[in-house]
Amino acid sequence: MNEKVLILCILFSVATYSIFPYYTSDLDLPSYSGTQKAPEIQSTQCDPDIAPFYIYDLPHRFNEALLSNCSNLDPWRDMCPYVENNGMGQPFNKSSSWYNTFQFTADLIFHARAINHPCRTHDRSSALMFYIPFYASLYASSVFNEINLTRRDAMAMDLVDHISKFPSFQRFGGEDHFLVSGLMAWDFLRSPNLKEGKSSRSNNLLNLPQLSNISILIIERFPYHGDNHFGIPYPSYFHPQVKAEITTWQEEVRRSKRTHLFSFVGGARSKGHGAEKYRSAVISQCNSTESCLLVLCKYWTSAWDAADEILGAMKRAHFCLQPPGDTSTRRSIFDSILAGCVPVFFTDLTAYSQYAWYIPERREDWSVLIGPDQLNRIEDVLSQIPEKEVERMREVVIGMIPQVTYMHPNAYSTEIGFRDAIDIALVELTKRVRQIKGGTSAASANYT
Repeated sequence: MNEKVLILCILFSVATYSIFPYYTSDLDLPSYSGTQKAPEIQSTQCDPDIAPFYIYDLPHRFNEALLSNCSNLDPWRDMCPYVENNGMGQPFNKSSSWYNTFQFTADLIFHARAINHPCRTHDRSSALMFYIPFYASLYASSVFNEINLTRRDAMAMDLVDHISKFPSFQRFGGEDHFLVSGLMAWDFLRSPNLKEGKSSRSNNLLNLPQLSNISILIIERFPYHGDNHFGIPYPSYFHPQVKAEITTWQEEVRRSKRTHLFSFVGGARSKGHGAEKYRSAVISQCNSTESCLLVLCKYWTSAWDAADEILGAMKRAHFCLQPPGDTSTRRSIFDSILAGCVPVFFTDLTAYSQYAWYIPERREDWSVLIGPDQLNRIEDVLSQIPEKEVERMREVVIGMIPQVTYMHPNAYSTEIGFRDAIDIALVELTKRVRQIKGGTSAASANYT
């Protein structure tokens, strides 16, 4: 009998915070009592590949004030549990570095880490880079249902008006500035042809010419719009504070018993949806073979609350299927990497054209691409990959865990022994800004 797992992810469901006993039982996890704003703890050790950066002290309406209205930030859910602990969400247990992290809070987590980062400078004149700590994802979701486009765009216009007055912004036209978004580029690129009252949730932030030079760090970039968009990972559940947590977890997924050839965690899409053909093919084939472990989420709005089922299934599979969903990318990509499961893609847009800062140059080293002519032969394609090759790919994926992980805001890469997702972004931004300020054209430093 086929082994299937059905998760009916009910809207606004409450996560079971006693989960993860078998994920974290071997970890020596220090206790942590999180606060909403990370305390400022300075370290003298700065990565030489990261330039000093300055964080603007924006008026609270652009970040912290948004948190005070957390129950009304999103049309579909109460965001209060998810913005706790600097965007990491609620911990699974009091002494753990595992949190019920919402997939769209990267901007909050980035800000908390940046506050404590050893390369941060409080002296604006000594900074090479400038960080605009605007909570773009919270702003965007709070106005998704605003019909009046002028009101929907009001905070974006307010932000641009505020920062464009700074001499530090005017000096290079914003080319040495960066902003982080925990939502997709589509949510900030409203079509200029959209009429008032027509259906769209997007605002106009990334269409504003004043922001055309700044670097936009975003969980899903629009590859065909602007070379200043750079993909960063979706946050997953793990936010380690010490090196032992990372190495112990890597060992755990390395020795995990892989009982299934492949797994899929996700839901179907309705007829006519752009991803319907991919999702239907994946679910149909999973239902027809015992080689697939299926975790079917009925309602995506709270699917991430089922962390034990999600990572449990991925830890038991050699390959994790990553078909497109509502957009090209998926948070599941980074959950599968965390679980040491080799991701399987169906289009270049899901990862290869998104996360160049974080993934190996050779796609075959860490993933599989299923072409259109192979869509209905997933098991055949995957079963033909030699066992030794699968083991080699999995080892590369396990090695990627640190660089796609968002460390705890109180942790330092100089002490934990690796660069996390934020350090990688700062290293790449440093390269870009040094090229620009060194006289190299911005185009030569752009995303390729």
